[in-house]
Amino acid sequence: MPMSSRRTNLKRFVSGICFSVCLLLAAGCGKSAVDRALESDARGYFCPGCKSKFFTEYAVIADVCPQCKNNDILEVVGFVCPADRHTTLAPRGRGAASCEKCGKPSSSLKLPNEAELKNWGASRKSRADVSPK
Repeated sequence: MPMSSRRTNLKRFVSGICFSVCLLLAAGCGKSAVDRALESDARGYFCPGCKSKFFTEYAVIADVCPQCKNNDILEVVGFVCPADRHTTLAPRGRGAASCEKCGKPSSSLKLPNEAELKNWGASRKSRADVSPK
């Protein structure tokens, strides 16, 4: 094999490695918007029967409402307004929720954290509170 052909192959090989390293570095920089939307330290719930708002630590999944023991509870999600970035909490359902601040429809979703759930008026419940007895 001629010397110039080896150099060309070596340059391509080195270029390919550099390109791969750059792609890996770019892909690993920071968390994606999806990762940030799925981060939470709590799970929020709403009971349509008694209108109770409550939350548990993230590792606990509620089976029943702690107040009326109804098992038709709804998970609460945060709807993020595209205009002002305000998060409106509401039970998960079809469609978008209107922003509490500006009234525009908000369809971007995120999991609310404990502080947002407390501000919404939800109370913290234990595994025993939200388990059927």
